Amino acid sequence: MGFHMELGEGCLAGELVMNAQLFKQVELMAQDMLSAAECDDETSFYQHQGDLKSLCDCHAGKKNDHPVLWETLADFTEDNLEAIALYRQAYKIADKLKDTEYKASIQFSLAQRLFEQGEIDQANEALLKAEKFAGFTEDIDMQNEIAALIKSSS
Repeated sequence: MGFHMELGEGCLAGELVMNAQLFKQVELMAQDMLSAAECDDETSFYQHQGDLKSLCDCHAGKKNDHPVLWETLADFTEDNLEAIALYRQAYKIADKLKDTEYKASIQFSLAQRLFEQGEIDQANEALLKAEKFAGFTEDIDMQNEIAALIKSSS
C-alpha cells in the first residue's frame, strides 16, 4: 500500500521507471486491488485502481508504456465498454512490441468481454486471434482456456 506517493513522485520528476520496477508496481497494485475486493473495501479498491490508471497515464506513449499496464487496468475495470477500450489499447502496444504472449492474453480477455456485451462476431474474431497467438507460446494453460471458450461458444 501507499503507492500513490511513489507514483506521483516518479512521474512528476520525469524519471523513467525500470521495467522490473514497473512490473513490480503493477503486480503489487493488482494484489492490493484483489485484497480490497476480497474485503469488500470499495474505497481502497478504487484508490488502487486510480493509482494504476495514473501509472498508465504517466507512461502512455513513452518508452516504458507496456501492455501489462493497460491489460491489468482492463482486468480490474468493471464496465465492459471501458475494459474493451483498455484491452484494445494494450493490444496496440503488444502488437508494436511484437509480444505474442501478451497479444494472446489480451485478445482472450477482449473476447470474454465482447461475449458479455453480446458482440458475438467481434468476440469470435478476438478469440480466433487469441488462439492463433497462443499457439506460438508455451503457455498450455492459456491455450486450454482459449480452447474451452471456443468450444463453449460454438
